[in-house]
Amino acid sequence: MKLVKNIIFIFLLIFLFSSLLKNLFSYKSKLDFYQQFKQNFERETKRNIELKTEVVKKKSTEEIEKTIRNDLNLLKDNEVALIIPSPTKTPVSITPTPLPNWRQWWELYFNN
Repeated sequence: MKLVKNIIFIFLLIFLFSSLLKNLFSYKSKLDFYQQFKQNFERETKRNIELKTEVVKKKSTEEIEKTIRNDLNLLKDNEVALIIPSPTKTPVSITPTPLPNWRQWWELYFNN
């Protein structure tokens, strides 16, 4: 009888220990999920704030005027646009240095 009680007690301990381990691992995974979710939430909150400030900034008249001038290439009344063409590179031909005059005369008379 005592042996049966010991065996039942051991099985009960094993069952409780395994249940405890399972709960600990479950808690760990849920804690990791919570931390990751919290980081994502904070990142998206910052992104939301950035987007809201960008919307407010884009609604300002200075920003609208800047967009109209730079992106759409439009002008105000009584304004004149100066369009300066970009300089083009012209190829430079390299000419050989001519011989001195005395050498040209020498070759003309004596090197025929």
